Amino acid sequence: MKRIVMSLAMAVGVVALAAATATGAQGTEEPAAAGWARLAHLSPDTPEVDVSLTGLDGRSVLELQDVGYGDVSGYARLPAGTYTAAMRPAGAPAGSEPVITAAVEIQDGVAITVAAVGMNAELSGRILVDDLTAPAAGQARVRLVSAAVSSPAVTVTTDTGTVLADDAAFGTATDYSEVPGGRWTLAISSDAGTGSTDVDLAAGSVNTLFVLDVDGELNVVGVVDSTGTSQAPAGGVRTGGRGLASPPSSPDWTAPLGAVALVCGLAVVTGALARRRRVA
Repeated sequence: MKRIVMSLAMAVGVVALAAATATGAQGTEEPAAAGWARLAHLSPDTPEVDVSLTGLDGRSVLELQDVGYGDVSGYARLPAGTYTAAMRPAGAPAGSEPVITAAVEIQDGVAITVAAVGMNAELSGRILVDDLTAPAAGQARVRLVSAAVSSPAVTVTTDTGTVLADDAAFGTATDYSEVPGGRWTLAISSDAGTGSTDVDLAAGSVNTLFVLDVDGELNVVGVVDSTGTSQAPAGGVRTGGRGLASPPSSPDWTAPLGAVALVCGLAVVTGALARRRRVA
């Protein structure tokens, strides 16, 4: 029987919120139609990679370095349209052949997770539609993404009998369920073993549980997608058993507030400060 580990982490997307506030203060117009996208590395035997997101004009709107297994970025707010996500070995030239590419369609008001899933030899891209609608008062919303290669199907139930996942197939996301906010004990069963774990699901939050293979064990990682605020979704976290690091000098996925939010926010904040200096 394999031990099941639960790690619950949250980053509130403060950088993205601050950027939005600075933009509004300067009167800069936001795109008339925009959605949110985040990226997830869910391939256990694929080494660290660099990820880019480019528009149809070939212009890169996001560039992330050293993305490892289990990493989930924060959300980036992008104008509606078609983009291409490309994953290359870490440090490879930007023009080199990608390990995998995926077409990404950003729709107005829609949040998505762009995930690389499976073993390296059969790596595939998945687009998961995220529903960040706030739950009813006092409730928390939760779903599960089955991404453990050792487990073709996963079943997860609460200690009160609520089924969160019923033989959820590898590479898929379950529907969302609502449960009262608070601490829950989850029973988990799969071909890799059975066990239980505790998770805190705050009232008003929207959460995704990622089932991963880490160091030969079944690992369940919780990510808070939204805290119920209307300004911005919550940030992502580095979940692959390596913890959160301090913000680096250049944006990457180790930033605890979510690197994608940082990429979006720094340019806006820097521009706002520069304009204020010129006025002064």
